[in-house]
Amino acid sequence: MTGPAQDDAEVAYMREVTALAESLIAAEDPYEVALDIHGVSAHASIEVDPAGYVYLIWGELTDWVELKPDEHEQAAAEMVRAAREWLSLDLADREDVARYLDYWVHDVCGYARRAGAGAD
Repeated sequence: MTGPAQDDAEVAYMREVTALAESLIAAEDPYEVALDIHGVSAHASIEVDPAGYVYLIWGELTDWVELKPDEHEQAAAEMVRAAREWLSLDLADREDVARYLDYWVHDVCGYARRAGAGAD
């Protein structure tokens, strides 16, 4: 989807994630808010490009808590770091957002970069 509808949907999504990131930083345990970011991103990923990547990031972070409960504190610290870094972004700057997504999806979460259009 392109045009004004995409822009409106993306702006609304970015605002929602920003509000959730602010809540996450203030939360005693960021896990529940992280689940909200993951869920909002899953829903928005159909119409908003960045949402699919945000979904991957927060899925990885919430899975960390679920799959390695003994590392809950470390996972929570990474959730706070991801939220703080999101809040420091200029969301109107697509390159700034792309750098954040690239770093978190590939460097932190470990998803492989694709070599070419046909790569698996």
